[in-house]
Amino acid sequence: MPPKAPPLAKATTQQSKKRKDPPSSANNTLNGPSKKPRPNGANSQTSKVRDARTLATQTTSKAFKHGELDVDKFVRSREYEIRALEQGLVRSKKALTKRAFQQVPKELRRRTASHNVKKVPKRLQERAKREMKDDKTPTGAARREKPTRHMRLRLETAKKLRALGAKRKAAVEKEKSETVTVKAIVDPAQPSTAPVSPTKPGLLRTRKPKPKKAALADLPVPKVKFRKRQKDKSWLPTHLFHAKRARMTPPKQPLWRFSLPLTPTVKSYRPTHRAASERGAVCWDVSYVSTIALHGREASIVGMLRALGVDSAALGAKGKKWREGKRAMDSLLHEREAPFAPIAPVVILWCPSDGKGAEDSRKRPCFLRVHPSAFFQLWEEVLRLGKVAKPAVMVEDLRYDIGGIDVIGPASTEALLSALWLSVLDDSAADTHIDPIATTFTGLAGLTNPAILPTGALLSLTTQDPRLHHPPRPGKCVNTAESQRKLLELIAAWPPDSHDLSSGVFDRKTRLRASSALPSQKAINRRKALATPGQYPEPIPKDPKIPVLLFGSPSKHKSKSQQATWHLILPWKCVQPVWYSLMYTPLSTGQQPRFEGQDEQKQLTLERGEPWFPGDFPGTKADWEWEVKEAGRRFEDWKKRPKSKRISWEAVDLGDGKKGEVGMGWACDWTRLVDGPEIVAEGDGGEAMDVDPPAAPEAITIKDTATAHGQSPGKDTAPPAATAAPITTPVLPVLPSFPSEPPTHLQHIPSTQAHALLITPSVPPKIPTNALITVRVNLLPRGLPTACARIYRLPFSPTQRAAWLTLHPRHKPPKSATRALPDKATLATLPNHEQRRILAASLLEPPRAGEDKYPACPAEEDLIGFVTSGNYDLGGGKGVGVGSLLLRRLMERGEKMAEGEGGRYCVVRNSGESVGRLGMWEVV
Repeated sequence: MPPKAPPLAKATTQQSKKRKDPPSSANNTLNGPSKKPRPNGANSQTSKVRDARTLATQTTSKAFKHGELDVDKFVRSREYEIRALEQGLVRSKKALTKRAFQQVPKELRRRTASHNVKKVPKRLQERAKREMKDDKTPTGAARREKPTRHMRLRLETAKKLRALGAKRKAAVEKEKSETVTVKAIVDPAQPSTAPVSPTKPGLLRTRKPKPKKAALADLPVPKVKFRKRQKDKSWLPTHLFHAKRARMTPPKQPLWRFSLPLTPTVKSYRPTHRAASERGAVCWDVSYVSTIALHGREASIVGMLRALGVDSAALGAKGKKWREGKRAMDSLLHEREAPFAPIAPVVILWCPSDGKGAEDSRKRPCFLRVHPSAFFQLWEEVLRLGKVAKPAVMVEDLRYDIGGIDVIGPASTEALLSALWLSVLDDSAADTHIDPIATTFTGLAGLTNPAILPTGALLSLTTQDPRLHHPPRPGKCVNTAESQRKLLELIAAWPPDSHDLSSGVFDRKTRLRASSALPSQKAINRRKALATPGQYPEPIPKDPKIPVLLFGSPSKHKSKSQQATWHLILPWKCVQPVWYSLMYTPLSTGQQPRFEGQDEQKQLTLERGEPWFPGDFPGTKADWEWEVKEAGRRFEDWKKRPKSKRISWEAVDLGDGKKGEVGMGWACDWTRLVDGPEIVAEGDGGEAMDVDPPAAPEAITIKDTATAHGQSPGKDTAPPAATAAPITTPVLPVLPSFPSEPPTHLQHIPSTQAHALLITPSVPPKIPTNALITVRVNLLPRGLPTACARIYRLPFSPTQRAAWLTLHPRHKPPKSATRALPDKATLATLPNHEQRRILAASLLEPPRAGEDKYPACPAEEDLIGFVTSGNYDLGGGKGVGVGSLLLRRLMERGEKMAEGEGGRYCVVRNSGESVGRLGMWEVV
């Protein structure tokens, strides 16, 4: 409480009051009507701040009596003012203070943070404890439920067992220390016939481990306390980092035999888009991507790649730099035998040549980086081809041996330059070809988009342990005309193309040496403590040298405006320290790189207009397994809803008297598209009969997967997915059960081949009957395509075709002509010329969805494909989708599908909806 004012304070001004009096009525009359207080309490907050900053004062006139100074009154007045000043300082300091949990960034705040100290950063935990103690906030320990009688007995028993165990361990140690060892006296003059046993286990000589060729890699042995959690799955090297900050896959339902992060716990839809396209960087731990090594002569490996469907032009003179190990190439591999079904898109990396001779340069390993969902299928094909090759090619499984990190965004190069410190080699081991590579990497400062680099350019680097330079410091960002000119000259010259490269990632001994030489964190901390304050520890010869391979993703766009991705390949055990350095790198934008999950990866791939594997490759086996799983999930979500809230598939109105969804509404029904509609069973009176519900989509079990891959069910296989229960409501038999196998000869063809086929009206005989092409669908008016949306071609009828084309935005009149139309009473009072203008504007306005004039959805014979993934594109400001079209349906009319012609228009209708949207597709 403030001190009581002396009698002199009674004559003070209004400033000594804690609350001000409301303005008088006279003032209200002079200054106008008084303002109403805001409902959000802004006025009260402002008054509190003003009161906290107001100091009580007293006049000095009362201290003088008859012109003489009354010392007593004067001193008491000054004492009052000093106390008021001290209290005012305290009040103003606490007026704008916030609690510890309010100092956390907005995206990290939680409602329960004010009641749990452990949910705020460590730097704020001590402050939060003091605030909770002062405010008497109940802590988590106070709200914790007291143990029951049964739990208390169990706790006491556990305590006794721990005491007995410690006592027994101490007795064993004491017995060992008191044991007397008797050694026999050996005469050195007489030779001993007894076998000599080493005194130390370290003296045992063991043979060097040899890589297991043509055998699946063993799972990494986790720590004891985490071993039970990895019985049916594997963890990424950065699992503990993601498990605290992201939503992971369910423990019993791993994704591709891994526990993967799905999405961060914070809201990240818009921040991810900004970081990946405008400012910042986004990182993913892609160590789940499988790596297959091919060891053999170059001619044999080239023959294998040709048999797997690699473009012959890349295997010729056009792919010289790629075969020299200076470029990375992305290719869609196929099976060797008919029907030549596609397997997956694979990144192919050749080991750089050392330049010591033509004979040695042909004996170089080659890496195949493939998605884990298609690993076993590719492994079987490569293993079969490696045995029949002449000379034979050895195949090695490098899963859990090689990891990777993907970085995208304008600040991706800046983050890599700050996190990766090039290793300093001694003079005896220094090579002349290392300097140009290091100079090229450091010269990339200021690069905001790797897409302007040579397509698939490789950089082989040797880096230091990033923990020695943790936390990383922001790099020097010099953005001047001179620096940009030097950067462009460097990219144009690209020195690595004129020098022989070497990479330790391809050498097994170098990888093992880098992984085993990593010191403990305690040793790193000791070296940091001995270093000069503000300086990093000095490098020593024993420091591990981590080999990394850095390359940009090949650009699939005609323009370089889209952001490309940096791919970093390094040993498995070295991923974690590099990851932490990337995550805590301060960028020039004032932020740090963001980490994301599988959902954000699919979203960014969709915004770039690229298909995401395996979900957007319906001609592959991996995609069909993915579609079976997703169809079961959508079916379960549909079944959980009550009847009044879920879609009735047989009652969907498609216009022109057509009812019922085309195929299964919860899946992309490729069987219905390829084979056509089935005959509906009819009962008495021609009505559809109620039959038993169709079986739910079947999931692939461990036994089936293990049998297909030729291994035991308990090793390196995924657990069985939950099988959906049958539908409990009667439905029409027109909805068949989701097949476990794809339609016959359903294949995916590459975009280069699709572009040539669409221009030619006739289909060559080499193309499969059920060939699919991947397209990007852009909705011209409003609308948002979703997964399983139906794609129709425009009707053949000229009237219906023209009705759909009128929905194009270019036919929309200007906003001035389409302002709100008046009612009939108001329209009759207007002049004739104004009535004619309003009538013309109403005729020009295209019909909206749901109106009578809106065109009906095309018939089933115009169905050409499905949208496999769709969402809203924040960059384009419209709904986009990626889907696949049946090639023979497109070319039935013999029309040319050149860019910009009417054949590229389509109608997109979401599953379960009655309204279609006009769109345009393009091959990707």
